[in-house]
Amino acid sequence: MSDIRYNKSIVKNINECLIRKALRGSETFTKTKIAHDTGLSFPTVSRILDEMAQEGEILASGVDPTTGGRHAHSYSVNPEYAYVLCLYFPGKSLHTLIINALGQPVEKEKFLAEKDRLAEQIDEIVELKRKKYPIRAISAGLPWGISDGTILFGAGPYAMQNYNLKAHLEEKFGIRARVENDMNAMVTGCYQRMFKEEKKASLVCVSFGNRGCGCGLYLDGQLIRGANGFAGELRYLPMNHETNLDYEYLNGFMTQDAVTRIAQTVSTLCATVDPGYIVFYKNPIVENILPQVEEACHRFLPDEVVPKLILTDTSQEDFESGLIQFGNDLLLAGYRIINR
Repeated sequence: MSDIRYNKSIVKNINECLIRKALRGSETFTKTKIAHDTGLSFPTVSRILDEMAQEGEILASGVDPTTGGRHAHSYSVNPEYAYVLCLYFPGKSLHTLIINALGQPVEKEKFLAEKDRLAEQIDEIVELKRKKYPIRAISAGLPWGISDGTILFGAGPYAMQNYNLKAHLEEKFGIRARVENDMNAMVTGCYQRMFKEEKKASLVCVSFGNRGCGCGLYLDGQLIRGANGFAGELRYLPMNHETNLDYEYLNGFMTQDAVTRIAQTVSTLCATVDPGYIVFYKNPIVENILPQVEEACHRFLPDEVVPKLILTDTSQEDFESGLIQFGNDLLLAGYRIINR
C-alpha cells in the first residue's frame, strides 16, 4: 500500500479540503490569512486558490490595504459555483432542497411519490435539478435502514430493498452522494443546533412518528450507525415476550401505560449508550407526559445517570439542517470523485 505522503492526488485533496473549510469561516479572505488559518505553506495555498479562482469557485473581491509592499488581493466564495441537492421522503411526497456553496437554501419543491418507480423518479428529479443548477453533491435522508448508502430494510414496498442508492447516484451522475437514514440526518441537525461549539457532547433524538419509532445517536461528537446501520432502530426493542416497542406504540400502548414504556426505552438507551441528553420530537403521546417519564426513569436508573429529557417541535428544521450539513461535508471534500 502506497504511503499517503507520496500520493499527490490524495495530499492535494486533503489540502483543498482544509482550505475550503477555512474559506467558510469568513466572507472575504487573503492568501496570507488562509495560509495562517490552515497551517499550509503560502506557495501551496497560493497555487490552490489560483486554481479555484480560475475555475470560478472563488471570486476576486478587491485589494486589501497594506502598510507597505505589494497589495494583497482578497477573495470570496462564489455561492453559485456549486449546489447541493438534498432529497428526503417523509411519506407521500419526495421533497427537494437546493443549497448553494455557502450552505444557503435557494429552492424547495416537492413531488408526489410514485411507489412502484421511486428509484427512477429520484433519477428524474436529479436530472431535472441539474438542468437548472450545477449540482455537485447529493444528500439524501430516507426512512429506512441504510448502511453505507445501501438500503437494507424497510423499502420493500418501493422495490428498493438491497439497493445501493449512493453508488448508483455517483456512478450515473459522476458526483458525490451521501444517503442516510432520516433519524441520522435529524440527530445531526439537532446536534449542530444545540452543541455547535461543543465537540464531545452525547445526544439521542427520539421520534414517535406515523411510521413507527426510532432514534438517532450522536456520541462524543460522532454520529453512530452501527455495523449494519441498525443503531437507533428502537422499533425492534423487545417490550415483553411477544411484542416490541413499535407494536406497543402503534397500538396505543394498550398492554402497558405510555409513561412506563417510554421510561423503559430511556433506561435502555442509558444502559447501552449513556447519553447526556435525549430529545423527543413533539407527538401527542409524549408531549404531555415527559415530566412523568423522567420521574419514572428514577425507578429504573441511578439518579446520577438519568439524562436531561427535552421536548422540541424542530423535527423539520433539524432534518433539513442535517441534510445541509451532509451536503456541506461533501462540498468540502471536493467536487470530483477521486479513486483511492
